Amino acid sequence: MNKKKMNKVTILILLIIVFLSFAFSSYAEKQAELQPDYYTVYDAKTNKVLFRTAMEVYKGDRYLSGDNKLYEVFKVDKNENIAYAKYLRTEKLPDVNIEEISQAMAVAENTGEKRVAIYSTHSDESYLPSDGAASINGHGGIYKVDAALQKALEAKGVTVKVDRTLYLPHDAMAYSRSRTGAVKLLKDFKPDLLLDVHRDAVPFKEYIRKIAGKNATGVRIVLGRNNPNLKANQQLAYRIKAIADKTYPNMIKDVFFGQGDFNQDLTPNSLLLEFGTYSHTRERAEVSASLIADILTKALYGSDEQKQVGTVTKTQKPLPGQNKAAGTGIWVLIGVVAVSAVAFMFLSTGGREMYHKFSKATRKEFASYLGKFRRKKGDEP
Repeated sequence: MNKKKMNKVTILILLIIVFLSFAFSSYAEKQAELQPDYYTVYDAKTNKVLFRTAMEVYKGDRYLSGDNKLYEVFKVDKNENIAYAKYLRTEKLPDVNIEEISQAMAVAENTGEKRVAIYSTHSDESYLPSDGAASINGHGGIYKVDAALQKALEAKGVTVKVDRTLYLPHDAMAYSRSRTGAVKLLKDFKPDLLLDVHRDAVPFKEYIRKIAGKNATGVRIVLGRNNPNLKANQQLAYRIKAIADKTYPNMIKDVFFGQGDFNQDLTPNSLLLEFGTYSHTRERAEVSASLIADILTKALYGSDEQKQVGTVTKTQKPLPGQNKAAGTGIWVLIGVVAVSAVAFMFLSTGGREMYHKFSKATRKEFASYLGKFRRKKGDEP
């Protein structure tokens, strides 16, 4: 073989290697999207699955099941993404009378403006079958769920403010960024309720529901257990579940008490709601968002004696939260550098293997702050 022919063969081989490298990188990226990391939590006594969540799970986290059994996580295996919880007790939810609540709402219809504020910390979250991707770098499908909730609340006579600020990237700093928006909503709009709207990233069967004869999703309420307003947040969550259990049984899938505050320390009336998961249609989540508007208005404005309205109160202290946000700029800069480094490593090493190594190392080194809330893309078709 002459020198010219050898050069051609060498160039061809190099081109094939480059092509295969890109193809493998694309495949690895696709596999990472189709296989998310979520925690499976077991009942320690029966070894049956209690629930799954894309959130990071820690010892001390609590879980209220659909049938109101309260559990506490006591063992976590972060390498295997599994945890074990022990049964504590069966919780007694508030005794609600739907007819009386409806009558109270009718009587109190003109007593003053009702206000609810909505934002989405994870702006990219989307629904694969409807949006074409589990994550969109911009306004994801979650904003259409926000819009459905807004429309349904407004039909109930509630004034709604939706913050559509992008809090990307979807990382551990997202809550620090969205905190600024939450503080602004509380200061400028003074809502009776502040909602952070999300979707989960577990298998779709966890959330599939038929509600009021419609294809819908279950809804998870998430509470930050490390916040001074937890008791008030919990009372509101339990009241919502009690009303939902009588109005639309099985709508409220469960309540998860996770480590962190999720900005719920800003106000006693703040909740994080997860409408379904990435792998079913967004339209299901929109149906549930429309239906839960009725539950929320009943829980907030159903009766003067039991309503949970608490806008800006002496115990609320929203503005000090801005002190935390003051240093966010430096952290954001560090986050951008870190994300850039990870992106380079990801492309260089090929997807999921690198991701797992980096994820485990990050958990060990930065467990005190990073990894509060991991929500990965993909799972099954």
